[in-house]
Amino acid sequence: MEDKNIYIQEIGDGGRIRLPKEVMKALGVVPGNQLKIEIRGDLISIARHHVKDPFAEAAKKKTPGFNELMAQQKSRKEEVTAEFEKRIQEKHEVRPEDREDFWR
Repeated sequence: MEDKNIYIQEIGDGGRIRLPKEVMKALGVVPGNQLKIEIRGDLISIARHHVKDPFAEAAKKKTPGFNELMAQQKSRKEEVTAEFEKRIQEKHEVRPEDREDFWR
């Protein structure tokens, strides 16, 4: 019994697989589209990922407010300052080529 809806594909570098033309046609996808992959035990299903309205999808994403951005900036500034203070305390080796008179 031969099933025309079964395709055997090799897994390439990085886990890549090439979808046969027939599968892409059946899913209605072209290069650049997104696929939704769902795992169910030992089986996976592949379906086309439909984005109804890209602007509505983007609007759902939470964007930080001004206060949150300022808090993030302050936190990052404190991290960088602490790292700077730590590194400035380290003993640095001065090589001959680091001296100005070496190049004259």
